[in-house]
Amino acid sequence: MDIFRKFSKIAWRPSMQVFRSYCDTPMRNLITFPIAEIQEGKSKYMMAYVYIHGEMGNAKIVIRSNARAKYHLDVYDDLQKEASKKGLCTQGLGGGYMIHDTEKKYMKLYGRSQTLGKADHENAREVLQPRYADHKIDAESGGMEP
Repeated sequence: MDIFRKFSKIAWRPSMQVFRSYCDTPMRNLITFPIAEIQEGKSKYMMAYVYIHGEMGNAKIVIRSNARAKYHLDVYDDLQKEASKKGLCTQGLGGGYMIHDTEKKYMKLYGRSQTLGKADHENAREVLQPRYADHKIDAESGGMEP
């Protein structure tokens, strides 16, 4: 029994070190992934989960907007490309429209995406509030329900 423990410890330690460094990189990428990237003016925006493949429990809600996007899926495709470069996965939560005025420090979230569905604007406001603490953020709750 002593011989078994002696050999198993030697073989086990290096493999744990490799496993630990393998797990650190995706988690580091998830932690450093930007929560919000918002463009000025009227734009299409979408909310999505970004997570490590197979670990949905560590998912992070992110928001992206693009004033030049023709469709909400264009915004989602850009997010997917950005996440896949870091080895992360995405899941769309919905979309809508956003008006962002940096001079007046004002944002308005409203509407819905035909393809992705309606984003939870109240939840989006809570996600944006820490980053844009000096902005007044209005979230339209009704009127565009399916």
